[in-house]
Amino acid sequence: MKTNRVTLVLMFGHAAGVMFAAEYRSHPSMRPLPEASQRQMAESIARFVDPKQGSDAADGSKATPWKTLKHSLRQLNPGETLYLRGGIYYEKTFLTQSGTSEKPITIRSYPGEMAIIDGGLREFVEEQETSWKPRPASEGGADDEFVSTQTYFDIDARRVPQQFLPAAWEPMWGIEEERPLVVGHFADSMVPLHGYRLAVDLRSKNEYWIGNKHAMRDTGIYCGPGLWFNRKTGRIHIRLAHHQLKGLGERAYRGETDPRKLPLVVAAGFGEEVLRITGVQHVRIQDIVFRGATGSPMIHVYGSDNIELDHVTIFGGFPALLVNASKNIRVTHTAFRGLAAPWTSRAHMKYRGIPSYQIVLKDNQPRNENIEFAYCEFTDDHDFAFLRFATNLQFHHNFVDNFNDDGLECGPKLRDHTLFIYQNRIGRCLIPLTQHEIAKDEAPLDHDANSGVFIYRNVFDMRGGTYKGPPAEPDPSGAFLGGEGHLVGDHGSPIWPVMHVYHNTLLREAPVFRDYYLFGFGAQGLRHTQRDVFNNIFVQADRVPGVGFVGMKEAARIREGGNLIWGIAQGPAADDPFAKFRSSALFEGSRKQYEPGWTTQDRFADPRFVQLMSDWTRASDLRLRSDSPAIDAGILLSDTWPDPLRDTDARQPDLGALPASVEAWGIGIDGRLSLFGQP
Repeated sequence: MKTNRVTLVLMFGHAAGVMFAAEYRSHPSMRPLPEASQRQMAESIARFVDPKQGSDAADGSKATPWKTLKHSLRQLNPGETLYLRGGIYYEKTFLTQSGTSEKPITIRSYPGEMAIIDGGLREFVEEQETSWKPRPASEGGADDEFVSTQTYFDIDARRVPQQFLPAAWEPMWGIEEERPLVVGHFADSMVPLHGYRLAVDLRSKNEYWIGNKHAMRDTGIYCGPGLWFNRKTGRIHIRLAHHQLKGLGERAYRGETDPRKLPLVVAAGFGEEVLRITGVQHVRIQDIVFRGATGSPMIHVYGSDNIELDHVTIFGGFPALLVNASKNIRVTHTAFRGLAAPWTSRAHMKYRGIPSYQIVLKDNQPRNENIEFAYCEFTDDHDFAFLRFATNLQFHHNFVDNFNDDGLECGPKLRDHTLFIYQNRIGRCLIPLTQHEIAKDEAPLDHDANSGVFIYRNVFDMRGGTYKGPPAEPDPSGAFLGGEGHLVGDHGSPIWPVMHVYHNTLLREAPVFRDYYLFGFGAQGLRHTQRDVFNNIFVQADRVPGVGFVGMKEAARIREGGNLIWGIAQGPAADDPFAKFRSSALFEGSRKQYEPGWTTQDRFADPRFVQLMSDWTRASDLRLRSDSPAIDAGILLSDTWPDPLRDTDARQPDLGALPASVEAWGIGIDGRLSLFGQP
């Protein structure tokens, strides 16, 4: 079998060997793999745990460390730091000890070493040669199908789901037998394995979406390398067959097909967190890798206060982080890598696998308060984040990319929630800003004056599109891999939250649904809510952004102005896109909501970026040139609306995310990624 040879930096753990392989026998990693931190030891009382050389009968010193997290985490006192020596801790664990504001407890990897907390089954990483056997065709097996040599009947424990959207549907309701009970990753590259619902899909030779989800129940559809649990035999099935789907290109799996030759992270069961943080205060978790969630929360924070995650890497989880009835939760410089492999589409996950969320804030009382996500990287999953239930959510300097369904879910409206989304790069999502209706009449008709969602100083670049689903027939072009979605949308027509959208730069390839004005901000989801849209730049490659208000019979509660729209290809020769609307009755009615009238203060002009690349995979430079019509073209906004760059504009505000006098800031872990796209 040919190996995918890709040079990596070797990661060594204390007495634990290589943490990630020097070359991939599976598939190249989708994102940079974590590296051992060089953070210096703190000046505090130090305790130590070592999965290879420790003993829980020891005293936890550097010379005689403890062995397990279950034991060592119970021994900690305020002000102490527990150092995890490098290696893999095959444990699902929980915190019981609290620190104080003056003496927090810290749990972290030892400097220069990498600790991995793995909730999966150890044998598939360390004894893979004897953990699998071929599944012969005489027993119904497919080509390249293997089955575990051990049985795992305890996997099907029927634990109650807890991580789905508050009060919402449960995807497996009524079809419990189809719930995926095994999920995993290639251990060398941490590329996800598909969690199969049905054996017919695992064994299928078909890779096309033929008919609807019900029409394929007999034919099945192969969703890529993955796992399936046989409830009758108690065995785990695996198939690592190569793709035959034309158009996948470099995304197609071409690695090892024999699982006995590959270490695999295999997590089995449902309903158990890998790390549970319940009722504790003042704890900091640093420089640790988490993996091996069982299709359940990787980390669950409940009823806790002052919890910090810093420079953590999380592979998988449904969700990766669940926060419930907690406050002062801070997540910084952390990588969240989801369950979507390079060959995984929305249809594969939603209808044939695990429709995972990455972040969920639940609705237990008291409501989550003072939640911060900063300089994080959220990538490669189905749905991104359900953020509705929070007061003072700060979401900034983050990178969000490759979610094949919903993005940031801030609604439906609440009377007094406050969410601040700023200085991020939000890339490929099917619908970057989404809301679900969960129950009728759940949203109030009125709201507090200072409540809502504040969206400012972000770059939204939707041009790359997402993989919605495989084609029904061969398409060697691979065009199906990049279907562009909508900027905003909903499910079930809920009441949208109050939104204040200002100073953003937004890029699209093609028109949005119905050519709604301002990529949808100007016309969608305005029932029983209000919206402000000011000083943004909207640029579209194909055709001119529309001025559409389809379905709006009378002017809704929206104030907007100071926005610039432009069409790259047709813009130079286009007529005034505002003229028809400004002669309409709806325009006259809009003066009752905002006295100048909609579009009056907007302009149609080339923003004259320093450089906007037509290829979205190449880095652009979205700073404004000195002759840009966006300079000094904005409207002065209320000082009550937060803006970290307000003081940089000496005169009238510039339009878009970056004032002309400001250099682009870094995003993601340690600011290592460009605000403008690929480095």
